[in-house]
Amino acid sequence: MRDALLSWLTTYPADRAAKPRLKRGTASHQAVIYDVPEALTAHIVHRDRFQPKGSTGPSSWAEISWVAVVDQLISTTTQDGFYVTYLLSADGERLALSIQQGCALLEKKVGRENALAELKRRAQLMRTRGPDTPSRLNTDDIDLGAYSKGHKFGPLYEAGHVLGRTYQADALPSDEELIGDFKAILHAHITIAANGGPTSLESMVEAAKADGLGKADLSYVKRYNLHRVAERNAAHAKAVKAHYPDICMGCFTDMTAVYGETGAEMLDAHHLTAIGHLAENEMARFTVEDFAVLCPNCHRIIHRLVDSSDLEKLQAIVRREWAE
Repeated sequence: MRDALLSWLTTYPADRAAKPRLKRGTASHQAVIYDVPEALTAHIVHRDRFQPKGSTGPSSWAEISWVAVVDQLISTTTQDGFYVTYLLSADGERLALSIQQGCALLEKKVGRENALAELKRRAQLMRTRGPDTPSRLNTDDIDLGAYSKGHKFGPLYEAGHVLGRTYQADALPSDEELIGDFKAILHAHITIAANGGPTSLESMVEAAKADGLGKADLSYVKRYNLHRVAERNAAHAKAVKAHYPDICMGCFTDMTAVYGETGAEMLDAHHLTAIGHLAENEMARFTVEDFAVLCPNCHRIIHRLVDSSDLEKLQAIVRREWAE
């Protein structure tokens, strides 16, 4: 891991200053896009859930390059949700390891000033939901250097930082220490996600009540929130709906035939791992085969069953109602 990170830190400032027309042949682009993600992958246990990706900028060289480990159950993009990332400061002097919040979509929705305030508020909340901060990590602010005054994301990255550690580029610690920090921050991320991430407790409870789970204990409500995060992820829903026909797998209603083109949009993606089978700090995985598509009525009913993965029980209930 250290060699890959060191390659990035030592070559990116010069490559960015030289601004070669093609990034692909440069050492820093190779490190950010391929070498560092590969090095991180070697230390990720749940590789179907956590996927590293790097960026040197969509076209021109980014002032702040990054390599993120995206939690596929929370989001498939760095534009929203929260994730683990390494951020190289604009001056190339510091590398911040951070649990970071996606900021692009939030800024687009509420504007820069409101986004800055909301990111800081969420960061404070998430810090209370992690494990006792290991000595190797901290909640100190991160400094991403003298990026240009008009830099789009620098202030948002700094506001969205939850916890992590900053390394000096010229004093990168040993492989053992870097790997230990990476594993510690992944554990912190998983714990924060299991405890609701940036979602308020009130919102989690209200959502559970709205779905008929008003008597559930807090532990169950938190696990239910994790399911909702996965089920309502737009990228997940899109992939699941593309995989299955526009037919509810509970009542077998052909939504398009009954409601026209808008019928398909009414289908929900439902995760088939029963919430009760998950440990308190565990999140179900994502593949399209782990989901079913259900109409809104069937989706609410299946969450009220003892086993929310029991499609056959749901179908039997529907058949009984039809028979009567």
